[in-house]
Amino acid sequence: MKKDRLTYLQNILLPCLLFSGLAGILTGITVFLFRLAAGAVVSLSETLYATVRANPLLLPALLCGVALVGLLAALILRHAKSCRGGGIPTAVALLRGLIHFPWINSIFVLFPTAMLSFLCGLPLGSEGPCVQMGTAVGSGTVRVFAKKHQAWERYIMTGGACAGFAAATGAPISGIFFAFEEAHRRFSPMLFMSAAMAILTSTVTTQILCDLSGIRFTMFAHSADASLPLPFLWAALIVGLLSGLFAILFTKAYHAIGILFKKKLAAISFIPKLMLVFVAVALCGFASSELIGSGHHLIDELLSGGGVWYLLLIALAVRTLMLLLSNRAGATGGLFVPSLAFGAIIGALSADALIALSLLPADHRALMVVIGMASFLSASARTPIMALTFAAEALCGFSNILPVAVGVTAAFLIIETVGIAPFNDTVIESKVEAEHRGKAPQVVDTHLTVKPGSFAVGKEVRDILWPPACVILSVGKQHTGHENAALEESDTLHVRYQTYDPTATAALFVAILGEQDPDPKLNSFAGDSFHHLPDQ
Repeated sequence: MKKDRLTYLQNILLPCLLFSGLAGILTGITVFLFRLAAGAVVSLSETLYATVRANPLLLPALLCGVALVGLLAALILRHAKSCRGGGIPTAVALLRGLIHFPWINSIFVLFPTAMLSFLCGLPLGSEGPCVQMGTAVGSGTVRVFAKKHQAWERYIMTGGACAGFAAATGAPISGIFFAFEEAHRRFSPMLFMSAAMAILTSTVTTQILCDLSGIRFTMFAHSADASLPLPFLWAALIVGLLSGLFAILFTKAYHAIGILFKKKLAAISFIPKLMLVFVAVALCGFASSELIGSGHHLIDELLSGGGVWYLLLIALAVRTLMLLLSNRAGATGGLFVPSLAFGAIIGALSADALIALSLLPADHRALMVVIGMASFLSASARTPIMALTFAAEALCGFSNILPVAVGVTAAFLIIETVGIAPFNDTVIESKVEAEHRGKAPQVVDTHLTVKPGSFAVGKEVRDILWPPACVILSVGKQHTGHENAALEESDTLHVRYQTYDPTATAALFVAILGEQDPDPKLNSFAGDSFHHLPDQ
């Protein structure tokens, strides 16, 4: 009994409470500093662009300056590939064990390169880098304070990622659903405890720092207060369907841009390609402030009743193109708020059309904007519960949960019917392909034993974050008469997995199951003792 309690303390309470809580505090501090710097840089960017619009003769100087900033960002990112592109897809790929990264570099590279993107007005948000920095903080927490417990790392990284999301958005409950729906697409008590504890400490830390500095903790200044009567639920359905259709077009456009970069622009190297994107964004910014930036200011404007329909259509088209080009080129920045901006535009356009036809009262426009945001998030990321929760937490409270649910469900169903992969999964696939390009995977079939006191003891197979592409074919229970689904000492696992790095994968199995016996008939990790299968 004492041994069981010790194992429970070491392998569940310590990582889920102590270390996840520590990762949450460190993430809260990191994200607060990042938000503080990002706010100052965005303000400077708006001032610079406004100055050039008022004095068009300064445009050549602006373009030269932006090109130099793009050059600097490219020189940094050339040696930090894990910091390119969307922060949330990168973080999810890390949490699933699909790619690897140096956690220290991720923190110290993400910070300046994201600021360079914000300074030039790239249509990328700060939430993605916050999530990725939280992931890096979680990894660093284990590597610095618990080096011998590699099996804890992805749980505490998950806590750090969720803490980064909560601190950046002011939506802690949505952060928990981020772990289940987006990061791992599964529920387990240990994931819940890790995410919840990190979010709790991160939220408290960030809230205190925001109160002391006078910064708003919540993401948006406006919300939708007017409740939608039941007879107008059809309007929410229309917004949801349009958001789902645009999510389909958006994902297809991402693939098209990818083909363009691989085939037509393959001869252009990374540095000039990124510089050209920076310059293209600067030209858009010179034309209008609505075409650049994360879209946060645009969402606030639409929630407060602003926006002209033909300008919104132009903004939707231009921002979509610039976002996809920026992401494909490898600029640092997030996709979360820019995606919300797309949904907000769709909601505003739908509401304006219905109001003009006298089919919808004008005081429900803000709610249609919220429904558009939640619906597009639900469809593009395939996270309907997180989208619904985020809308309730950050935008409209629970008084309008029903119309938001109608829009979210409609958008989710239409994209599920079409069968297009989630946008973030598409980005993740391209990142995994880039990391393993030219490498041949090994398919391994072997038997492993659960060792006394190992991390796996007392946990069910489904609750353990195994290496990616790993399948537990069978579990041989050594203690007859025990029908407990949890793994016990001396249980034998028949494992089949695919790996690009056999040494690292073997080390992770040892961290989960304990040091294996050297006997080749049992569980040696020596190369000759594996049962290799043909590559699949």
